Amino acid sequence: MTKDQSAGRLSELLRATARRDREAFAELYGRSSAKLFGIALRILRQREWAEEVLQESFVAVWDRAGDYDPARGSAMGWLVTIVRHCAIDQLRRSAARAESRGVADAALPTLAASESADSGAELRALQRCLDELDQRPRNAVLLAYCYGLTRDELAAGFGVPVGTVKSWLRRSLERLRKCLEG
Repeated sequence: MTKDQSAGRLSELLRATARRDREAFAELYGRSSAKLFGIALRILRQREWAEEVLQESFVAVWDRAGDYDPARGSAMGWLVTIVRHCAIDQLRRSAARAESRGVADAALPTLAASESADSGAELRALQRCLDELDQRPRNAVLLAYCYGLTRDELAAGFGVPVGTVKSWLRRSLERLRKCLEG
């Protein structure tokens, strides 16, 4: 099947899904889930979250397949948009949970396992310096450096501009460096 035929088939499957055709939905899943999972994983960088987002996305596809308009874009583009939105929502939820439970406490076991914080004294010094940072910049640093979130992902998760995240990271790292040296 050519790329054009495949794209046309996805459109057909979406239209059939809108009519609640379970077989079409299963085929749609089979044809698109691997690529969509890869996109979710690239955004979220955690397999478990990507799996959750993929499931959430396909629930949304089932519910909103009737909204798909081939005149506005490809079927795959529409599916990717749903996955991206669900992934960003997941980042926002995780950032909110992280703020409420304290990312610093959750990230310290990760830091303790790393070579950069191999002694108890270094870990205590890092904890002390992290405690001196404001909560949101501290959480941004930990999410970026312990969990690998990008600046764009952090901005989406915190609901702030990317420039704000860049400033938080730059200023926080400078403060941490001074604190650890002093």
